[in-house]
Amino acid sequence: MFRDDYLMRLIKQFAELLARAAGFNRKGEHEKALQETARAWGELFHDIPRELVDVVDSATLASMLREPQRMRIAAQLLVEEGRAIRGKGDPATAAMRTKRALELYLEARAISPEPDDETVIFELSREVHGNQLDERYQTAR
Repeated sequence: MFRDDYLMRLIKQFAELLARAAGFNRKGEHEKALQETARAWGELFHDIPRELVDVVDSATLASMLREPQRMRIAAQLLVEEGRAIRGKGDPATAAMRTKRALELYLEARAISPEPDDETVIFELSREVHGNQLDERYQTAR
């Protein structure tokens, strides 16, 4: 029960933070969106420094996140961060964020599939070619 309460609070907090970041992106305020995603990461994943996201591989990051729902939340933050980065004119870095998000969704689905996983994975797969994924994920799609 405590775990369920924790996850519900995490999801509610995440939804509010993600909505703010997405709103900034829609308005073209990409720097503010990046600040919001950084703040969200710090609030939601204070046990994992944001800098590690760009250093460790997706499997390691997934193991650090532990819970499939935390993997999905981190992935959604990375998607929004990628949109902001793309909006600022850096498509290569944006693509890396989208790739990482897709790999986290694949990790989460492997542990505990959710009904929306297939749709999200399909959408992210439209932006990330299979050969760009780590070998571990190339057959998981």
